[in-house]
Formats: sequence, C-alpha cells, structure tokens
Amino acid sequence: MLIDIGENKPIILRRDTEEANGKTGTRVDVMLEGDFTRSAQKINEYFKQTALVGSYANLTFVDPIGRISTYERATEALPPPPKETLPHPHGVDVEAFKRMVKLNEEKTLKRFMTTHFHRIGDRTAVKFLEFAGIRPDIAPEKLTNEQAVTIVDALQRFTEFLPPDSSCLSPVGEVILGTGIMKELEPEFSTVVVRPPSSYSGFPFLVEVGLVYGGKVLEPGRKLFRFANRIPLLYDESSDVSFKVLNEEIDWRRYHVPDEAPVGVITHICSTKVPYKTVGKEYIADRPEIEAEIRNAVREALRRLSLYLSKKGSMEAVQRKMNIYGKYLPLIAKFSQDLAGEKRPPKYKQLIADEQEAADVEEKAAQELTVEVGGKTGVNDQIEQAKIEDYS
Repeated sequence: MLIDIGENKPIILRRDTEEANGKTGTRVDVMLEGDFTRSAQKINEYFKQTALVGSYANLTFVDPIGRISTYERATEALPPPPKETLPHPHGVDVEAFKRMVKLNEEKTLKRFMTTHFHRIGDRTAVKFLEFAGIRPDIAPEKLTNEQAVTIVDALQRFTEFLPPDSSCLSPVGEVILGTGIMKELEPEFSTVVVRPPSSYSGFPFLVEVGLVYGGKVLEPGRKLFRFANRIPLLYDESSDVSFKVLNEEIDWRRYHVPDEAPVGVITHICSTKVPYKTVGKEYIADRPEIEAEIRNAVREALRRLSLYLSKKGSMEAVQRKMNIYGKYLPLIAKFSQDLAGEKRPPKYKQLIADEQEAADVEEKAAQELTVEVGGKTGVNDQIEQAKIEDYS
C-alpha cells in the first residue's frame, strides 16, 4: 500500500483475504530486521511507556529469545476519536495551496476559501481577499503563480482568522493517563494537568502533563517521559522542548522539591502537526506556544506536589511529637507520683488521646487533598483553587 499525499487516500497495490476462523478485530503483520541485542533495552522501554499512556489496551511482547512481557488493560475508558477537519489558513504553504487549487471545483475564490479552509465564513473570506488585494469573484484556476504566493503570504499575516478548534485532536485524557501512571509507576503521589487547547501556525495542539512522586519504581532524581500523539519518544531527550522547560525554566527549589527526590514528569503533546526538529521524529522543537503550555502545566502540577509535601511534612512532625509523648509522659507521670507520694499516677492517657485526636484531624485534612479518579491519585481541584495559590 502507498499513500496519495494530495488526496490523503491509500493506493492499494495488492489485496489478500483470509478466513477469520472465529476471530474478531484487526490484525496487522509487519516484519522488521534489526539488532535486538543492542536494541533490547529501548524496545522494552518503548512497550512499558506505551502501556503508561495506553492503559486501555492489552499488550503482549514476545522477544526473539522467547521472553514474554505482558501489560494488561487497566481501564475501559477510551480516548475521544478525532474528527476530520479542514486545514487552517495559517498552516498552508504555497505548494499545499496549489494542490488545493488543482483539486478545486468551486467557481469563485470566495467560495474556494469558505469550502477549503477551517472556520472561514463568507464575511471573513471577503475581508481577507480585500486584505490580500485579490478579487473575490476570480476563478481559482486562473490565479497566477505571483497571485498564489501573494495569497499564501497574506494568509500568514491576516489576524482575523478564528483559531482552530480541538475536535480534530485525540488526547489521552486525565482518567486514562492517571490510570496508566498508577499501574506502571505505582507512585506515592500523582496528579495530571490537562491544558486547554491552543494553536501554533494554525495547527491545534493540546498539552497534558503528569507528575509522580515516590513509590516503588522511580529512582532518586528526576525522570522525564515524553510522548507525542501517544507515541513514546526515547532518544535525544536533552534536545527536546520538555527537557528545556524542566531544566532551564522551572525553579524546583521554589516548590520545595529536593534535587534527589524520586520525581517523574510525563509530557504529552497532541497535535495535527507535531513540530519535530528532525525527520527522525525523536524530539520536539521549542515552539514558544508549546513551550509556554508545558511550562504552565508543569508549574500547576508542582504546586500540587508542593502542597502534598507540605502536608506530609506536617503529619510527620505530628507523628514525631506523638512518639515523644508516648515515650516520656508515662515516665513523667511515674516520677510525679513518687515525688507527690500518691498511690495513683496522674491521668496522662487523656492528654495522649487528645493529642492523637488532633493528629487524626490533621491526617484527615491531608487525605482530603487527594481523590481517587479512575484509579489515579490526584489533587482535588476545588481544594487546589482554595488553598494552593495562597500556599505558593
């Protein structure tokens, strides 16, 4: 099978049909040649990270030497399916514009603009063509090369186009990402931040960030997991925009997170056109719009973690105080009894009970900071609004 990039349709070279024999679903067989001995670590990491963002799927991997790795489904929720959309005018270059004109069936340039571009109505089309200096009633196929270049240049400079909507995107979602985090990383604390849809150069995108702390899997230090359209990015981490944000633009000391704390950051960029830096598609360019969204999402997640660590520290201090009380109050009571010559010791147990009750109230308040959402431990958004800003 080949792909006609102009029509975005498959060109089928050969078609075979086999009996299903009672099986359902779709099966795709692909044969690859490679050096598994050198690539084993990255291949296993690829499946593990795929299970992290795809907790709705069952994955089974049998390597060339017969070892089986299984990642079981943890949720029945599915990401929203993307909807087909027209290209946004800010994301069209000269060659794409010429291909659109070649396939066009409209009689006027005004109709061409409204039927071939995303979120352009009659009024906007007329205003744009006046801005570009092109007559609205001209036939698209009669445009000269100079006029085509003029229109494309004007498409980039015209500021009254509506931004693209996000219906063409398929983000992981808070529930699915949170479930995958809990299943694969088993953290002490985790939270997921989903930013509102935005756009760059006419291409819609959405940023999702997960933050995890502690647990059995993470080692001391910061660990970055990068994804683009739910695909793990394993190479050239230091060149990626997420790495730049975490290491150059975030002051971790402000959020009271030690450098050696076991912290994991998951960044997912969902877009119709991910701005990779190279054809290898291993790291993402630092577009200002994407960089800003990642930065804002990470900061919000870190505020939640900072609040959790603050409450955790308070509970530990209370517990240390209770341990001291429990150790020394009985001795103080015994010495007081001996000095006073009394037969009964003072009623110190009520003091310990009162302190324990106060400690339980503190612990309950801390537990209210976390909620169970689809198997994910996150921070309650209402408490976040009420308390986190004051704390930070």
